Amino acid sequence: MPYLKLVRYGNLLFIALCLLLIRFGFFRQFDASTALNNIQFFLLIIAVVCIAASGYVINNILDYEADRINAPNRLVIREKISEKSAYNLFFALNIIGVGIGFYIANKIDAPAFSAIFILTSALLYLYATYLKHIAIAGNLVISMLVGLVVLLPVIFDLYPELTSENIENQRMLFNTLVYYSLYAILLNFVREVIKDQEDINGDYKTQSNTLPLLIGQKRTNVFVFIFCLILLVFSIIFLGEDLYHSTKAVVYALVFIIAPLLALVAGILKANSKKDYSKFSFILKCMLFFGLLSLGFPEYLIS
Repeated sequence: MPYLKLVRYGNLLFIALCLLLIRFGFFRQFDASTALNNIQFFLLIIAVVCIAASGYVINNILDYEADRINAPNRLVIREKISEKSAYNLFFALNIIGVGIGFYIANKIDAPAFSAIFILTSALLYLYATYLKHIAIAGNLVISMLVGLVVLLPVIFDLYPELTSENIENQRMLFNTLVYYSLYAILLNFVREVIKDQEDINGDYKTQSNTLPLLIGQKRTNVFVFIFCLILLVFSIIFLGEDLYHSTKAVVYALVFIIAPLLALVAGILKANSKKDYSKFSFILKCMLFFGLLSLGFPEYLIS
């Protein structure tokens, strides 16, 4: 159990679910031409999960002092798992993830694509050691990596099978997943900023230069308010222009996107406690989950 806690198994399950929904829900419902067979796609999932898990491991190792203040109940390093064992797990997960990634890239005759796994692994290490302590930069990098997860099936499954005959269908699928990826990036970015608000005490002790410590909590609340307000406006415009013809899609978007964004806009300026920020972080996590969950049944929503 300590090892499952160390790698944040709940988040890993969400990553795996997202990829499975894209492949066996979204792609199948729109007759996508795919390059990977089922076993190869499952190997892709294992590679992604291993590299993501390695990121959580190194983050937990290097965040020990901050976590003693911010989340003492989450501590496993030095308490239940030695630092040496955690580092061994970190290296093993990276080797497995990059190794499988190299195999998958060669299977689609695109060995250069293995660089995606190497760069992701390097960025996760750089994030844990350096970038997460820099205002905005760390939030942006980790959010872009979250968005990358949504695009991996495009890179490894759709792109290699692109032909003149299927280009229109493949392009439609690609464009849709780009929208979902952007949605994931933006929501995760604002969630990362809110988590910095939640963890301000530990970050102060470890001399991190996060946005709340740089400009103060009140100004950061204003930043989040403006960001969410812009997201809300664009979401309403998108809803009116692209989804208005489907009652189910409109209701789904109103419940799981518009309503939570309204709650954030209405409450963030008054937030001033760890409990407040934890609540808003959870709302954004739910938005991410239900937004990406819709990839599993798009035809039902737009019918």
